[in-house]
Amino acid sequence: MGDNQGLVKALKKLAELITVKVEGVASPGALVPQPEVIQKIELMPNEIKMEGVTNYLSWSRRALLILRTKGLEGYVRGEVDEPANRASEEWKKWSVIDSLVVAWLLNSLTPSIAAAMETLPHAAEVWKTLETLYSRKGNIMLMAQIEDRVNELKQGDKSVMEYVAELQHLWADLDHYDPLELPHSECIVATKKWVERRRVMKFLKGLSSEFEGRRAGLFHQPKLPSLEEAVAAMAQEEVRLKLTRTGEANASRSAFTVSEWKETRECFNCGEKGHISINCTAQRREIRGRGRGYSRCGYRGVRGRGNSRGSNYSSGFKENLANLATQEGTSTTSQGESKSRSQEDNIFGNFAHFVYTGEGEDDWKETWDRNQA
Repeated sequence: MGDNQGLVKALKKLAELITVKVEGVASPGALVPQPEVIQKIELMPNEIKMEGVTNYLSWSRRALLILRTKGLEGYVRGEVDEPANRASEEWKKWSVIDSLVVAWLLNSLTPSIAAAMETLPHAAEVWKTLETLYSRKGNIMLMAQIEDRVNELKQGDKSVMEYVAELQHLWADLDHYDPLELPHSECIVATKKWVERRRVMKFLKGLSSEFEGRRAGLFHQPKLPSLEEAVAAMAQEEVRLKLTRTGEANASRSAFTVSEWKETRECFNCGEKGHISINCTAQRREIRGRGRGYSRCGYRGVRGRGNSRGSNYSSGFKENLANLATQEGTSTTSQGESKSRSQEDNIFGNFAHFVYTGEGEDDWKETWDRNQA
């Protein structure tokens, strides 16, 4: 009997517990504690592998930029403190993110440098150690080297943007090794303006000679433009010069094509290719043109169907021509001496045609009469 009563009590308690749990789940306002979920963070790789003093500045600038995209730059600068309670969820979250940044930093180092940094537990310690070893702030030798590189740098074959990018990289390194430190903010602002004017002058003086016209225009202004304005002006001038060179190249190609076409023509005087007869230096061939007073076998009127009389006329023509030339020789001596043989023949043909236009016209009738007889 007593055992049954104990069993009943146990069942009642179990029913009460089940009821409480069901009511708690069904209640819309009930808060059920759950473990905090840590957000997954992905960092893009740093393309610059830190090799030492030579590229530490480039590596550090790129690293800070990538960390800033996820709001994690405070972990390497020591701005995010480690929570005191290691058992809290806050410390676990901090530890996960800090370890992620350490692993990312080690992957961006060369193997020899990464091996030396593996023993450091936190990201801020890794960053501080690298800065101490490789930043070399205040290194006078490095400052002198950078100053020499800036003074010797010219545009050369580089584009305007490539030239100014290299200058800005050297200037950033120089600002790192020799930072501007003044007691008052007003002095810092004024000094930065002075430094920028000196850098604008350096940029303009280092440009190629083809930019001389545009550069002279900027120098004649009452006030120097800012570095951004000077770079923009020279970039526009570079585009204009490229368009001009393209037009000149097209014109040169067209002229070259025409010259090639001329070189393939054949000279009618010597028969060789590469020039035309008017430019030929060989001895001229004497070409007797028929002209108006010529027939296929002689002078006009010399040979016809009844050419028995034409032979008699030819000698008479020449005699008349000789007499005519003698009569006109006194007044046209200088002109007659300059005439060539071909010109005399043409005059003779025209004269014969003018005088004996009717000769030979009835020869065909006489021939026909003989054939009929």
